[in-house]
Amino acid sequence: MRKLLILFILLLTGRSFAQELTSGGKLKPEQAIMDVRHYTIALNVDFKQRSIDGYTTIDVIMAQPTHVLLFDLLDSLNINQVLVNNKKQAFEYKNNLIRINLADELPAGKASVKVIYGGKPHVARRPPWDDGFIWKTDSTGHPWMAITAEGTGGKLYFPCKDHPSDEPNEGVDMIITVPKELVVAGPGLLQKVTKHGETATFHWKTIHHQQL
Repeated sequence: MRKLLILFILLLTGRSFAQELTSGGKLKPEQAIMDVRHYTIALNVDFKQRSIDGYTTIDVIMAQPTHVLLFDLLDSLNINQVLVNNKKQAFEYKNNLIRINLADELPAGKASVKVIYGGKPHVARRPPWDDGFIWKTDSTGHPWMAITAEGTGGKLYFPCKDHPSDEPNEGVDMIITVPKELVVAGPGLLQKVTKHGETATFHWKTIHHQQL
């Protein structure tokens, strides 16, 4: 019998009565001109290494031209590459922020940002009272993982605009790859499961009803 072993929770701007709140706060000027429309989060999960790797694509609409893009991501991870409209860009990654320094001015309008990253995410010390990844083994010896992100938000494991004023109007696609004997339970509706060799990829889709 297959086990329900991994749970991904998409909480961009969650709140918790018991946790230190780091999500939200004062909106940064570089993010105030950005309207996030959609996230695609594609990650491979390595249970032996307790690590993740893959990419997140962020579709945005810019209200005005800019030379800088700013996203939130806890700096326990490593960024390999950043592309804006399929062009590689320079970036700085520190203090839980990705600052993309564009070679040319990005005009107002639609843009797509792809961040390729990976590493060992922050581990929750006292879940659910603090946030992070929870790596466990169930009673049958199978690996099991969950995420708590109420106070910290989605920046625990994917780059985002971490502010309650801007939910992704066109939703989120989560494409998570795990060993073939495991199951991914995610937010929204399960679109499909693709098996390839020793792995299985689960595609979950969340749709926000407010389409602006």
